Amino acid sequence: MNDTLRTLRPLNSNLLYALHAILNSPTLTGASLMMARSQPAMSMALRRLRDHFGDELVLYGNPRRLTAMGEALRPRVGRLLREIDDTFNLSLNFDPATARGTVSLTAPEPIELMYLSRVVPRLLQDAPGVEVRLLPFSYGPTEQMFERGLDVAVVPETMVDPLLSARTLFSHDLCALVWAEHPVQEGNIRRELYEQGRHVAVFEAMERSLFAERMDDPLLASRRIVARTGHHAMLPHLIIGTDLIATTSSWLAQYYVTVLPVRTMSLPHEPRPSTLVAQWQPHRRDEPLIHWIVDTLVAALDWPRGDKWR
Repeated sequence: MNDTLRTLRPLNSNLLYALHAILNSPTLTGASLMMARSQPAMSMALRRLRDHFGDELVLYGNPRRLTAMGEALRPRVGRLLREIDDTFNLSLNFDPATARGTVSLTAPEPIELMYLSRVVPRLLQDAPGVEVRLLPFSYGPTEQMFERGLDVAVVPETMVDPLLSARTLFSHDLCALVWAEHPVQEGNIRRELYEQGRHVAVFEAMERSLFAERMDDPLLASRRIVARTGHHAMLPHLIIGTDLIATTSSWLAQYYVTVLPVRTMSLPHEPRPSTLVAQWQPHRRDEPLIHWIVDTLVAALDWPRGDKWR
């Protein structure tokens, strides 16, 4: 028996689940309910865990807070339990027609609206017994998104994690979006009008994550932004009835034109498309479930490759 196994043997698997409950519940009573165990049993588990790590882990009070060790352990324990669950639920005989379970995806809001809205019906058609969940996108380290039990993430190229498995999907660019009755003529918006106009935009971190290649463009830097929002879908509603200009994904803008009184205009600069990439955990690269999800993502690329919205 190697040293690692000698260290782990005194800790049974129930303590891992107890540690997860303690680190993620606001009270010890809450942890007891999560584990369906009595509070004295959870108190005993907490004492054993504190002895093992030589640390308090969690300090109960108002407010409750985790120690530095507790904060460091929380994502690790969550990841370990998900991998244990993956291990014991792994099947290499995946058949979408008879499959049961949950598929979890995430993408930036404009990509979810324009792209995953086409992917989800295909998934449900192939696998009627599967529930699909679209989780909120996080503009941070891509690896952290998988701590929520994610199967596949669609991320901008600038957020690609080289340690995760990846498949390049498609590219898109920026365009201007204005109210249908905006006085500017159709076609390309003139540079001086773009620079002198008033603009609405999503928050800078959201723009940078989706179009990092463009954020050093003097044209974008010249914008006089008078309103910002945390939702891409809010942009067209902010410009209707005004002279405001929104700069957004060309795909998303094409959709808005079909449902709202807005129109698109080309920006006065050279095209520089941004690439979107599918990522998943490398230990799952041989799973038929992952292959099916990625194959479905690729099959849904008919519109991004040039078809009009329909």
